[in-house]
Amino acid sequence: MAYDTIKRDSVNPACSASGLCLTWGRLCGKVSVPSHGGESMPFTVKGASCMPVITLPFGMFEANCHIVHNGRDAVVFDPSDETDSILDAIARNGLQLQGVALTHLHVDHCLGCAPFIRTTGLLPVVGREDWEQRDRLLCKGMCFGMAVEPFSAMPVSAGPLSWGSLECEALKAPGHSPGSLCYYFASLGIVISGDVLFYHSVGRSDLPGGNMAQLMASIRGQLYTLPGSTVVYPGHGPSTRVDDEMLSNPFCPGRA
Repeated sequence: MAYDTIKRDSVNPACSASGLCLTWGRLCGKVSVPSHGGESMPFTVKGASCMPVITLPFGMFEANCHIVHNGRDAVVFDPSDETDSILDAIARNGLQLQGVALTHLHVDHCLGCAPFIRTTGLLPVVGREDWEQRDRLLCKGMCFGMAVEPFSAMPVSAGPLSWGSLECEALKAPGHSPGSLCYYFASLGIVISGDVLFYHSVGRSDLPGGNMAQLMASIRGQLYTLPGSTVVYPGHGPSTRVDDEMLSNPFCPGRA
């Protein structure tokens, strides 16, 4: 079973032995996909100009690092430990980095925080409940052999956030982790969902601090109440839309 998803439609052949890596598909944005040899292979997905999001899947779990921008300012979500690749993508697109944020405090989504902070001087925003339980969430048994260098952060609760000219609403969405946050950019018509909601799937709830009832309530109460046209950018795999998930998600349909 993949690390953060219940449904696994297609596993990357290079990772089929472990079954941990997810392939990904219809993402909008200019992306650079790391090869399993450690180098990046840049390419442009069809329709690359349709959404103001650059998605970089990194690491053994292929966690998505999303760069949200409005053509001028940018904020990075869930930085990997390949800081140079992230900053290069920002520079190549002529953007000004304004901030960094975490959807939740699992190792595959915060592994690069310490080097990112050292390079940029920016502290990541993180859900307050996750930060209060960071020792539990980042314990040795949860890190799958990966060492997370200690880092500082800015714990927040739900509410409005801004980075330069970018404004969003942090939505409290526990269930996958106690302090999971989704970030809704109304002016851009997108939401960064972390590991709460995936394309036709949902996040795991069997990890420390997880709760399936809370997860379903978070999806239906926070994400399914957004406009149906809202594009969802998850922590793993391809993007989707709120209305598509309400209609077709087998684990959390729009009506209970």
